[in-house]
Amino acid sequence: MGNGRLQGKVAIITAAGSGIGRATAQMYAAEGAGVLVTGRRLETVEPVAQRIRDNGGRALALKVNVGIESDLKTMIDTAIAEFGRIDVLFNNAVNSNPDTAARDGDFLNFDVQAFNDNMRINVLGGVLACKYALPHMLAQGEGSIIFTSSSSSLKGEVSMFSYGASKAALNWYVQTLAATYGKQGIRCNGIIPGVILTESLLAWWNPAMEAAFLDLKNVPRLGQPEDIGQLALFLASDESAFCNGSLYEVNGGMMCATPMVPVVRELLG
Repeated sequence: MGNGRLQGKVAIITAAGSGIGRATAQMYAAEGAGVLVTGRRLETVEPVAQRIRDNGGRALALKVNVGIESDLKTMIDTAIAEFGRIDVLFNNAVNSNPDTAARDGDFLNFDVQAFNDNMRINVLGGVLACKYALPHMLAQGEGSIIFTSSSSSLKGEVSMFSYGASKAALNWYVQTLAATYGKQGIRCNGIIPGVILTESLLAWWNPAMEAAFLDLKNVPRLGQPEDIGQLALFLASDESAFCNGSLYEVNGGMMCATPMVPVVRELLG
C-alpha cells in the first residue's frame, strides 16, 4: 500500500481495463481512494476491480460506453450511490477502433463519420461526464478533473486528421472548465502522453517502430502506463491544489528539442 495520498477520496476512471487506466486505478486504490473502474467491456474492468479488492482496497467495476450519454449519467449516479461522493474524474477513454483509424489517414478522402466518432468518444464523452459530475463536486466545494490528451493535439500531423483535432478540442475544454469552475474549487488538467507501451499500442508494434520512436525520445527508454499514472496520481491528490488549467507533457522529452537533434546526435556519433 501507499502513503494514503488519496485517503477518503473517490475516483472515477474511464477506459480502466488496461494500459494507463488500469495502472492509474491500481495506484489510486493503493493510496486509499475508492475507485469506480469503468470500461466498454465488464470482463476487462472486473478483474481490475477484483485485484484492488484482493489487495484490501475499495473498487467497483461498471460497464460504460462513453459514447452513450445515459451510460455516463449512470456512471456518476453509481459512484454516488456506492461511495457517496466524487473527488476525481479521470476522463481517460479514447476511440481505439481500428476501423476509425483506417479511415482517418487520407485528407483528400476525409471521412466525416471518423471525425464524428472521434469527437463523440474523445471529446463529448468526457464533457458529458463532467456535466453530470460537476454538481456533486460543486456541492463539496472541491474536485479534480483530469483528461488524457495526445501529442497530436499540439502539432501538425500527416495522418490522424480527425483524431488530432479531437484532442485539440479536448485541450480547450480542459482550460475552459478550469476557468469556469476554478474559483469554486474545481481543478481541471490534461495529461499529454508520449509513446506509452500499452496493450493497444503493442498490438501493432514492431522493432522498426520501437527504434524510430526511441530515437525521438530524450530519455533512454519508452514510456510505461505507470509513468502517466504517477502524474494522474499527483493531479488527483491535494499536492496539486494550485495546479489548474494546465496541459502536462509526459513524453520522455520528445518535444523539448528541435527536429534536427536526432540527426545531429547521429552525426556526432
